[in-house]
Amino acid sequence: MKLEIASSHRRYSLHADLLAEGRVEITVVVCTTDGVIRGELTGELDACDLSEVGRLVASAPVASAVKTTSSAASAAPAKVTRHGQAWTPEATTYLEEQYRAGKSPESLAEELGRSEKSIRWKLYGLKLVPYPGDLVPDPRPAAEPEAPKAYTVEAKRQLYPNAYKPWEPEDEQRLATRCAQGVSLSVLAQEFGRNEGAIASRLLKIRAEGPAADDAWEYGG
Repeated sequence: MKLEIASSHRRYSLHADLLAEGRVEITVVVCTTDGVIRGELTGELDACDLSEVGRLVASAPVASAVKTTSSAASAAPAKVTRHGQAWTPEATTYLEEQYRAGKSPESLAEELGRSEKSIRWKLYGLKLVPYPGDLVPDPRPAAEPEAPKAYTVEAKRQLYPNAYKPWEPEDEQRLATRCAQGVSLSVLAQEFGRNEGAIASRLLKIRAEGPAADDAWEYGG
């Protein structure tokens, strides 16, 4: 579900996505009429609580005591920590416009509340910068020859129930969603019944976004 309203100075959008077990993820974005993000709020609720929360927000008094200290301060986009959250269309547009205007990845990371590494990978995805090869770990030195591993598929699946099983499209979609929600590699490994290396490889293949996808490069891609 998506709702949008606008005034002469602001645009407001609300996205609601149904999750598992009757949960709903809600994202509210406030931006100027030219697309500059001024604030963002993301969270989850039980679907049965939506109407009450909406009534609470509608009845909240306007915080008239909040004042900006200067016109320069109000011109900058509101800083909201978004590490691990999926990129919204508004944030992507802001990143592209500001980078083309001359802002560095470091300053954009500060403004958007993301890591510089995440900013650089997103810029590469937008075809605005070359492949960031310096972010990929150096190849590991060749290991000493090892004796043949004495385990079977059955033994492996006692630790990782889905080891060596093909990935289904719905599993990949759920993996991308959980990664965007900020779930770590170790937790994803438990949830999907696969080792961290397999999870890291799949995150890179489907170009997932989130801290686990950033950490996936530690496995060498």
